[in-house]
Amino acid sequence: MAGKWQVFVSYVCGTNMYHVGRKLREGEPLHSGNVEYAGELTTDKAAAYALAKELNEKETGGKE
Repeated sequence: MAGKWQVFVSYVCGTNMYHVGRKLREGEPLHSGNVEYAGELTTDKAAAYALAKELNEKETGGKE
């Protein structure tokens, strides 16, 4: 079962870049082959957190 959507941050060329993703298989380590991403990389931290919240609410029916 896939995990909850969360925000990942990467430091790229002097700028924090945010990406929304989740682990595909909870029992396995976090690595590039075990992550599903949504949306695009962004410098907008608030927008990334808003997208993660929206995706989690869609999956739980608003019962997060």
